[in-house]
Amino acid sequence: MTKKVKFSLAATLQLGLIASIGSFVGWPYMNYVLYVTVFFFLLTLILLIYDLSKD
Repeated sequence: MTKKVKFSLAATLQLGLIASIGSFVGWPYMNYVLYVTVFFFLLTLILLIYDLSKD
């Protein structure tokens, strides 16, 4: 995996953890954090497929 894939995967996991804890505690604007998490997850999948297709 390249650095781009690792970075977007790490961002996805961190944002998902923040969103899950934030929605449990009741913080506002957690839906927007979940939207960004889904965006980073899709970006991770696209970069992973592109990285695997280069080999």
